[in-house]
Amino acid sequence: DWQKKLVLFQETLDEWMTCQKNWIYLESIFGSSGDIRRQLPTEAKLFQNVDKSWKTIMKRITVIPNALKCMMYPGLLESLRSNNATLDKITKCLEDYLETKRQAFPRFYFLSNQDLLEILVQSKNPQSVQPHLRKIFDNIV
Repeated sequence: DWQKKLVLFQETLDEWMTCQKNWIYLESIFGSSGDIRRQLPTEAKLFQNVDKSWKTIMKRITVIPNALKCMMYPGLLESLRSNNATLDKITKCLEDYLETKRQAFPRFYFLSNQDLLEILVQSKNPQSVQPHLRKIFDNIV
């Protein structure tokens, strides 16, 4: 019985950490960028659902001071697994979207996903895009 609890604790904690990492990454993209939400409306809606679920989990869990009891909360592991599957789908669609941008302008291949996202999000603000120009074009100081 104790070993089963510890295995469930570890599985839940692994799913939790994965969900948290992916949620933080995607929240910075879908939470702040209206442009990305407009370009990927289906994924934005999916993220909104995961965001609501994640925040509900956090509110529910904060009142449980015991880590073992917290991880044993009914339905928590299933919710986290579902959220992770959805976040993986959103990440894949986001990467496909970035690939279409790179195909349209091959110099974007010189940029990381994070840099390219920053350019796309801040495209109306030349000051924010300027630091990335050195990575795209040679001989720019």
